[in-house]
Parts: sequence; structure tokens; C-alpha cells
Amino acid sequence: MTQKRAMVRTLTTIDEFDRGNGVVTRLFFNADICGAQVTTGTTSLPVGKSVALHHHNCDEQIVILSGNAETEFDGARRPVGPMEVVYVPAGQNHCFHNVGTTPVEMLFIYDAGEVTRTFAATGETVVHLGSGDRAQPGR
Repeated sequence: MTQKRAMVRTLTTIDEFDRGNGVVTRLFFNADICGAQVTTGTTSLPVGKSVALHHHNCDEQIVILSGNAETEFDGARRPVGPMEVVYVPAGQNHCFHNVGTTPVEMLFIYDAGEVTRTFAATGETVVHLGSGDRAQPGR
């Protein structure tokens, strides 16, 4: 882990991760970047697209910055829109669906500096934003 240090990141220094199916994630901070014990960034979800049902090794908060989505957990979908917040505890399967007419921009906050994603359909666990971390596995 990198030693904790204060820093500012600008748009030109923030990496974009193509997660397939048009989904793009920008990683702001995590343990590797600045030693943070939180992981933050944004994900853009195109119209009509979804992220596969999954869970994490840590708690997560999602703020919908723009667009209209549905979050799915406990077998039900719930609408979420701009400046509404979703909390998901570690180990809870969940996903997001863009149900609007514009891209959904989401701010994510994980309460860990190192995050994993486990896909519900396969049980496969991948490192957050690693090579296997796709919006829809196999696509």
C-alpha cells in the first residue's frame, strides 16, 4: 500500500476504464493512488445498459449525479435519480440499470482502499477495475 498523502487530481490525470458495453469508470482515489482507505470515482452508464448483479468485499455508497436509474437488490428494483443515494453493505448482491433517456453518471464511494467485485451469476471474484471487471462479464 502507498503511504497516505494529500493530493489533487485533474481530469487529465484521472484514468478511464472501459468496462465494456459502453460503461466507463473513472478512478479518483484508492490505496494504490494515495494510500486512502476509501475508493472513489464515477461510472457512466449509457442509455439502456446495466451492470451485472454483483457484490463487493466492502460497503458501498452510490450517488446518482445525473440521469435516471433503477438499483436492484433483494429481488426488487427501486428508482433512483439525481442526488439520490444508495447504500449497499458488503456482500449484498446489487446492480444498476439505466432506465432513462440520457446517460447515468454515478459517484461511488467504497469504504476500503482495495475493492473486489464478485459476480452473482458465476461466483467469480475480480479486482475492482482489473482486467476481469466488466459491466457484463463475457462481453
